[in-house]
Amino acid sequence: MIKWKYKPSGNCPVQAEGWFMGWYFYFRARWGTATIEFSKTEAGWENELIRGRYVLWTVPSPGAGWLSAGLCRRLVWFGCLRFFFKLDKNKTI
Repeated sequence: MIKWKYKPSGNCPVQAEGWFMGWYFYFRARWGTATIEFSKTEAGWENELIRGRYVLWTVPSPGAGWLSAGLCRRLVWFGCLRFFFKLDKNKTI
């Protein structure tokens, strides 16, 4: 269901990109939060977000920049499930 463009590296800042069921996503973990954003196209992720930004994890700053690659992959899956089921709890714009 996820087609990766870039998998999370585990280095600061942690970033990952790809597609989930045809929707483009951008995952980032830095400072104190890990977030995921979705858009219809890869080019539109910065200004054409769908349902905003999901905050997936918060830790004392700057801890999010050094989350493990495995944890980040699980957070991406968690974010994709929240997006798919339209779970907007704790969503930020």
